[in-house]
Amino acid sequence: MVIFEQGRARGGDSIVAYNGTYTATGSDIEIQLEAFRHSHKNDLVPIFGKEHVTITVNAKLLTKERIVGTASCVDAPDIPMKVVFTKLRD
Repeated sequence: MVIFEQGRARGGDSIVAYNGTYTATGSDIEIQLEAFRHSHKNDLVPIFGKEHVTITVNAKLLTKERIVGTASCVDAPDIPMKVVFTKLRD
């Protein structure tokens, strides 16, 4: 889950927390995130295989409820990512 509000992007899942910024120009959106591990259970492994990474997302606002794009991670360049953000509620 990621919350976008006033240029800030924050969120997380059961393993990783996300913190960063976003800019929107028309329907184009760029998101810069730092992702860092907050859970240290041995059976849970971050998708990037590292404790801390930087992620860049280039996306488009398709509707008021959906953002779709691609992401890259300089710390794990061999992992291609497609991202879809779906608005859950106000």
